[in-house]
Amino acid sequence: MRMFKRTLSLVLSCILLISTYCSCGNSSAKIEPLKVEKVDTYSFDFIGGKDVMPIVGYHGPQTYQYSAKGQSIPDYFSDDFMKMVADSGVNVIVATGVDYTTKTKYVKRLLELGNKYGVGIFVHDTAVNASLDDETLSVSELDQQINQYVSNPACCGLYIIDEPANKEYYPEYEYKYISRYGKLMKNLSDLNVFTYCNMFPATSTSVADKYRRYLNEFLDTCPVKVLSYDKYPFVSDNSLKYADEWIFNLSEIRKAAEAHNIPFWSFIQAGSQWNDAQAHFDTQGYFPEEGSFDWLVNTSLAFGAKGIQYFPLLQPYWFAYSSTEPYDFERNGLIGAWGNKNRWYYYAQEINKQIRAVDQVLMNSKNKGIIVTDDKSKEHFANCEYMLKGNKWRELESASGNLMIGCFNYQGHSAFYVVNYDNESAQKTALKFSGKYKMEVTQGAKTKSFNTDELELTLCAGEGVLIVMK
Repeated sequence: MRMFKRTLSLVLSCILLISTYCSCGNSSAKIEPLKVEKVDTYSFDFIGGKDVMPIVGYHGPQTYQYSAKGQSIPDYFSDDFMKMVADSGVNVIVATGVDYTTKTKYVKRLLELGNKYGVGIFVHDTAVNASLDDETLSVSELDQQINQYVSNPACCGLYIIDEPANKEYYPEYEYKYISRYGKLMKNLSDLNVFTYCNMFPATSTSVADKYRRYLNEFLDTCPVKVLSYDKYPFVSDNSLKYADEWIFNLSEIRKAAEAHNIPFWSFIQAGSQWNDAQAHFDTQGYFPEEGSFDWLVNTSLAFGAKGIQYFPLLQPYWFAYSSTEPYDFERNGLIGAWGNKNRWYYYAQEINKQIRAVDQVLMNSKNKGIIVTDDKSKEHFANCEYMLKGNKWRELESASGNLMIGCFNYQGHSAFYVVNYDNESAQKTALKFSGKYKMEVTQGAKTKSFNTDELELTLCAGEGVLIVMK
């Protein structure tokens, strides 16, 4: 009888142990923690340090002299403008259009305003950028030139070049070949100065090999702390007909960045119909709409981007040229050239709140792959090596609907960034887990705690939600 009791006790103990760790029923489930991994990330002390994601605006204040309809453009070097930028959630400005060498007072004023409103500034200085190849300034000469402003707390670094080229990729731009910037970038790196460069996108999957060589030449030649690039898929409407190119670019940029142990920053289009040719034409519609705009931001975050950039922050006045009207100040830009807040200002302001609510997690997480739940959407990922097989990863057993889910190692814990891959319609989805788990869910910049084995979500078009397993 005593032996029977001992046997029964042992069986009951085993059942209790199994029920504690089992992934079925309503019991609390356990899963082995992940090994904590090194995360490639970069941010600036001025905006809050390594836990704060850079939210960048490209095209800042410029000294235009023109008027339209009897009115002159506003003063961009003002409290009103910089407060507008800060209120949007943008915390860094690049490509200001004012040169320290020729317009010193404007750069000093911009740095002053940046300090006042907590917005970091990249300085453009032709005394630095114009001397290339054999004429590149030495480390000591550069140090003497940049010490006039680089110690300013709001100065995040130097703006160097947008979209450098090489003999194989855009060979017609010989004046900005990658090879011309190697010595300059190395010398500035020796001074521990952050240098901002932004790369061309891959125009299509057909140029994959050429594009990879282009990225590798840049990263092997020019020491940078992040890899930045731009790709704008909503060129004519709000459809996802170029989504495969968007995903391909995310994949290629991520692969190149990981190979060089640096993070990547992604550009988001604030409007469309750029006008580098400075031609007059009528607006053909206003896009991307909010669902598409959010889709761009959230798919970037799900892929592991450690920085979000908006183009343009401030609309250059030639981007507003029109045929039937003198200007269209609402065509593109978070802020129109007239100083007006455009629709993308409000889209960015809203989603930047979500970024602020999740950036501490995402900046300290290693992306482990992507789950795509819809078979038709998977066609966009045909040239992406980061898509996980099946719809499961660690605690996550399945998910319904049309989703893209970024799977992360957050300091040993699983984290999921769930994106509504439909950029036009809201959807309801259910995520099923292998047991009952504690988790924190951040949606719309608000965080709630759950203890469940199935999580139901209602997602707006293009919306992203962060789930952190506890």
